[in-house]
Amino acid sequence: MSVASPRALSASARSALVEVTGVHHRYRSSGEVLNDIGFTIARGEIVALIGRSGCGKSTLLHILAGLIKPARGEVWIDGAKVDGPSPRRVLMFQQPLLFPWLTVEANIALGLHFTGQKKEAPARVADLLRLVELQDFATRNVQDLSGGQQQRVALARSLAPAPQALLLDEPFSSLDTFTRSTLQRDVRRIAHSLGLTVVVVTHDIDEAAAMADRALIMTADPGRIQSDIVLRTLDAGSDGFQRARTILAEAYEKAAGRQLLAVGSTWHN
Repeated sequence: MSVASPRALSASARSALVEVTGVHHRYRSSGEVLNDIGFTIARGEIVALIGRSGCGKSTLLHILAGLIKPARGEVWIDGAKVDGPSPRRVLMFQQPLLFPWLTVEANIALGLHFTGQKKEAPARVADLLRLVELQDFATRNVQDLSGGQQQRVALARSLAPAPQALLLDEPFSSLDTFTRSTLQRDVRRIAHSLGLTVVVVTHDIDEAAAMADRALIMTADPGRIQSDIVLRTLDAGSDGFQRARTILAEAYEKAAGRQLLAVGSTWHN
């Protein structure tokens, strides 16, 4: 993927330092979902939260975003306590959640209008369109795009406010294999080119290996961090998928006490 000039994107160059200490959370309906979660994410690091369904990884991501307040514990980003949402940390959901009656460029610009950056919108949107390779679709309505293209619009919209942290909640789970793998690669490249700290929630071993520098493996009932695995160093580029997958699969098998099949995250007893 060709990367746009940083002319309108330079505000996101300083990535976030994330510190999580003693986070617990519970829901009235299902009881305790997170127990004593603590970790630090370095500036510019891409970290995968990986675990089976129900381990609390999406809840933890929403706590990082400031959308949920933990029952106990704290999240600090760049020395500031997280106590609510902020455009400096943007959550991208499983579905694109676009406005189908608006054009691609109008959808991308929405966040800038809401944060008082309307004057900056034309230049920044143009750069973002090039960054996600949708410059030829700027005036198309998003309802006319494919699923993968719509997720690229959602990604550009997430990047528009120049966040320091990008939080991804399984955003590629509904896409076909080819489109999904392309977006995984491109998000990693974009994150490093813009200097973003990224946290991606997934239950997919291959996705974590393709995207992440490091993986936090979670177990359930309640959710805990079982393992903290370095997959590649920050300066290793995008190489090392097979090595990262092997390291991650071995750690995941150890945490779950089950053996993974050769492809994906299906379980073998």
